[in-house]
Amino acid sequence: MSVKEIAVAGLGLIGGSIAKAFKLLGYDVIGVDRADETLQQALKDNVISKDSFNINTGDEKLFEALRRADAVFVCTPVFRIVSTIEKIQPFLKEGCIITDTGSTKRQIVKSAQKVVKEKIYFIGGHPMAGSHESGYGGSNENLFKGCAWILTPNNDTPDKILEELISLIKALGATVYILSPLEHDKVVAAVSHLPQVVATCLGNTLSEVNENGKILKFAGRGLKDTTRIARSSPEIWVDILLSNRDELINLISIFIDKLEHIRNYLEKEDDKRIKNFLFKAREYLKRGEQGGCAD
Repeated sequence: MSVKEIAVAGLGLIGGSIAKAFKLLGYDVIGVDRADETLQQALKDNVISKDSFNINTGDEKLFEALRRADAVFVCTPVFRIVSTIEKIQPFLKEGCIITDTGSTKRQIVKSAQKVVKEKIYFIGGHPMAGSHESGYGGSNENLFKGCAWILTPNNDTPDKILEELISLIKALGATVYILSPLEHDKVVAAVSHLPQVVATCLGNTLSEVNENGKILKFAGRGLKDTTRIARSSPEIWVDILLSNRDELINLISIFIDKLEHIRNYLEKEDDKRIKNFLFKAREYLKRGEQGGCAD
């Protein structure tokens, strides 16, 4: 199968960027979203086809546009991914590839396997790209260049189907990594979800020290770089954190332990242990390239 037409369900930051990138590569893109204004803007930008539609429409005939799609990217918030697949798959042709961009995989993959019909192929996915901005307005066609993109195929996923999806993703400039859903959730809890929690806690700590925010005018790049992701959409992150709570709770416990260590060293004015504490982190983070390119 050669992919010629692509559907993108959810034209937010990630979905909008996927749609723009594939359009630039010459693919026809069918857009699906819940917001008419988003669809209108994407149409105005000449990113999506004229028969793109609102998924909440009462007219099922509009869903017929999906029969042209060879691959579908489901880019909704994590708790709407499976219900979106259920809603669109009756209109997909045999051999169609469905992938998602959710930030957790175990729950999504397990549930998707139960609803995806025979001869439709679902492969879990997660581009490690993003921004503190949100929505279609923040999307751009270069978002995935140089980024890691994780796929979590099943054992029975045909090689040709997986290779087709890998080829599509590489065309966006991303590097593809294959993990199991469990491996994925452990990895992203450490490199994405815990940093989000830490940045958010730092912001909330500062708000208690200086409620009116006046001290922020003195902040340099250190604080801005460390807390940038805390400006992301709370609505999106609530779902992400809850969907990976077990892995995240374990990491938060480890992080609290590290805070206790540095507090103890400071109380004892133990300069040697403080130096070793700082040195260990620096040396670890210097190992190789730090993958992904999420903002």
